[in-house]
Order: sequence, then structure tokens, then C-alpha cells
Amino acid sequence: MQRPRRSQATTAIAAGHRPGMAHAPIEAYVLVASFLTGAIVLVVEILGTRVVSPYYGASVYVWSALIGVTLGSLTVGYLAGGWAADRWPPLAAFALETTAAALHLLLVPWLRESVLVATTALGLKTGSLVSAAVLFGPPLVLLGMTGPSAVRLVTGDFTVLGRGVGRVYGVSTFGSMLGAILTGFVLIPGCAVATLLIACAVALLGIGGAGLLLARLPLGGGAALLVAMLAAVGAARGPSLPPHVRYVGNSFYGELKVIDTPVHRVLLIDGVDNGFVDRVSMEPRAPYIAAFDYLPAARPSARRALCIGLGAGGVPRAFHGRVIVTDVVEIDAEIVRLARDWLGFPTDIRVIVEDGRTYVERTDARYDFVVLDAFHAETHPVHLFTREVFARVNEVLAPGGILAINMAGIADGEGSAAWRSVHRTLAERFTQVRVFAAPTPPNASTRVTNLFVVASQEALPTPTGAPALAALAATEIAPPRDDAAVVLTDDYNPVDDLHRAALVGWREAVIRNARALLLVQ
Repeated sequence: MQRPRRSQATTAIAAGHRPGMAHAPIEAYVLVASFLTGAIVLVVEILGTRVVSPYYGASVYVWSALIGVTLGSLTVGYLAGGWAADRWPPLAAFALETTAAALHLLLVPWLRESVLVATTALGLKTGSLVSAAVLFGPPLVLLGMTGPSAVRLVTGDFTVLGRGVGRVYGVSTFGSMLGAILTGFVLIPGCAVATLLIACAVALLGIGGAGLLLARLPLGGGAALLVAMLAAVGAARGPSLPPHVRYVGNSFYGELKVIDTPVHRVLLIDGVDNGFVDRVSMEPRAPYIAAFDYLPAARPSARRALCIGLGAGGVPRAFHGRVIVTDVVEIDAEIVRLARDWLGFPTDIRVIVEDGRTYVERTDARYDFVVLDAFHAETHPVHLFTREVFARVNEVLAPGGILAINMAGIADGEGSAAWRSVHRTLAERFTQVRVFAAPTPPNASTRVTNLFVVASQEALPTPTGAPALAALAATEIAPPRDDAAVVLTDDYNPVDDLHRAALVGWREAVIRNARALLLVQ
């Protein structure tokens, strides 16, 4: 009887070889390249929020847009990459895909302004989504396409397919993990976003150029490496700033700018004014600061205050001028540096770099006033607006002490649910709660204004005396009587959702009125 013939694959396996297995240099190249491309995917995704957020903000819409575009692009890339890997030499395909992704990333800093301006008419939600798709969709699709080619390169036989897929996606995912950590903890706080995008492009050009050389395409490989060197030289020079832009940088929490206008120096966080001072005297000029004169008028014997949130430092400086010893808690060390270096914030006012909530939880100090004036661009840190936090603040306050909150919101009608919920939550803990609204100018492009909320266990007198206090008294809002307001807790805190319609309108007004400042990188 004739013995059955063994396939070439079976014979090779019996001899200790894996058919179709890549040569060692190519396999090493693919695994290293997969690690780097996996890292760059996450770097690009996180950097994408920093490209879009100075214009569209850092709300849940922007983050959802970038995450959705990333996942959608990778899905398209996997499908297209599988088709390409079955039809083209996989090594050349892998190298060309990474090179093409790099070339598009090089264009993003120059495309950014035109894309963001063109999408303005779509509104914040659709505009942020379309901007993310146009700027980052193509390179992410191309990076997704490299996966199937990499699998083809490290395994050519179904008997070892699982092992090859596991190695490629294992090193790629490990690269993504490290890329995410490195971007948030090191890269963004230390480098300009445009420089980081170009650095990613240079790395991809190096990967692509090396792959083309391995594929015996020296002309293409040499060209990719030459472009990488030129891009690296350009990135090292860095962008030049307009004369009125004194500082642009990034911290862990957002893009920071210091801008000079003809009269003021302004601090912008993700494009939104977070305080300003007179350019000559360096005295704070934000109108809402006058509302805090109510506190020493209501408690003339007060001697100590805590301010959660620094910004341009207007409120603690107002207390300091009244010889009230003031501690400031600010989560962002870079804000502290900018306030001292560029905005004239006094060095003898103590600043603790810490999250306001953790400080309140751990401190043994007692304060006559606790001021909550914390913003991230146009949004509030919601973990500071809960029943549990207000209960702890009540313990931190000295007898008769006052909690004062500066909120952004709409005084009445649709969009007022956020402050009404804050009022209801405060009323659970404090016997006295009052709310005042700064008047909205007749020609204002948004109804969003500053809301001044005060709470205490003892009577809160009607503000009188100084003109600023008389004006404040005229803007008091009657306590809400409806049951629609929500008690905000650590377990359930929808204040962001309640606020969202108002804050979207605010951001859209910022885009209309300050587009040129938002686009400065």
C-alpha cells in the first residue's frame, strides 16, 4: 500500500522548522515596529484632545469624539489592512502604511487651524467630532492597517498562527499602555503638542524607512529617512509666538496661555479666560471678585480664609489686602508658577499644590471663610460639588464661618438646574444659603454668568454699604421651590449633565469672540 504523502509544511515541522516563519531580522523589526506603532496610536489619541480642546474645550464631547474616532479608524484600518496584506508583499505594505501615517501627522499642525475654523458652523458637538475625524482619522486608519501585515510577516502557516498573532498584538498593546502613561505623565507636561506630533511622525518615518530598506526598496527607504531628519530639525527649532502671546504651555490638566491685550494680561486654560490683571499695576480686574467683599462685610471679625482654586489669584489677593491670612489650594503647579511669574501673585500668600478635596479631608485647620473658585476651562471639578464635600467643609469652618462658591451658570429658566441642585445640596447641611447672579450685559452672546453662592450655619445679612455690595443685593435669586433639583452625592452627581447646555453655549460664544487666541499654539 502506498504511504500517504506528507505536506511540505508537515515535513518541515517534523524537521524542527516553521514554514513561512520570517527571517530573524525581519521578525525582530516587525515586533519592535508593532510596539512603537501601538505606543504612537495612544499618544496620538491623547494628543488629539490637546489639539482640539483649546478650541472646543475638554468636555465629555471632545473626549468621546477622540475615543470614537480612534476606535472607528482602527476598525477600518484592520479591515483594509487585512485586504492589503493578502494582495501586496507584507513587508513593503507595512513600511508604506507607517510612512503614509507619518506624512499625515506632519501635516496636522498646519491643518489644525483651517479644519477647526471650517467646522465652527457645525457647533461644539458635531464640530469636535468632524475635526477629530479629519485631523486624526487617516493616520489612525493607516496605523491600524499595519496589524494584519505584521501578522503575515511573523507567521506564514496556520499551525503557528495563534502564536504569531499573540506576539504581534501583545507587543502592540504593551506599547499602547506605555504610550498612554508616558504621554500623560511626561510628554504633555514637558513639550509642545505640535512638537510631540512631529516626533511621532519622525518615529514612524524611521520605522517606515527601515522597513523599505529591508524590503529592498532603497530609494523609498532613503527618502523616508531623509524626511525624518528634516522634520526632526524643524521640530527642534519650535514655533515662534506672536508678540502679545507671552506664554503657551501644557500641564497635566490643560493647555495654558498668558495673553496680553491692550489693557489686561489674561490667563487662558483650554481657551477660556480664568482671570486677568492690569498689565501695568498687575492688580486683578475680573468683575466677579467684587462679590467676595460680601464675606468680610458679613463677618467683620474674620481673620483666616481658604481658597480652593487659584487662577489669576484675584480672590486671595482681595483677602490679603484686608489682612485676612489666606491659604490657597491649587491642583496645578504650573498655574501657581504662571500666577507668580506673569500675573503678579504675591509670594507671601501660601499656596498648597494639592487637590482641594484631599486638602479639606485631611486638614486640621479652621477657617472663617472657605471659597470654592475652581474651574477647568469652563467646567467645574464635580468631585468638589457633593454632599460629602460640603459636610466636610462645614467641619473645617469656624463657628459662624461662610462657604462661598463662584459658579458659572444661567440664573433662571432652562440651564439653571445645576445651581439649583447645588443650592438644594447645600441646604441639607447649612441653615442659611443665598445665591446672587452677576448681571448679564444686554449685548452678551450668552446667558452664562457668574453665580455667587454663600452658605453658613448663622444668619447671612443682606449686603449693604459699599456700592458693590448694594449692586450684589439687587441681583439675589429667590430660593428654588421646585422638586426637580438633585441632591449631589459622591454616588450620584449629574451636575456636569445639568450644566452641559449652558456650558456648550459658553464655549460656542468663546469660539465666536476669541478665535484668534484659541488657535495660537
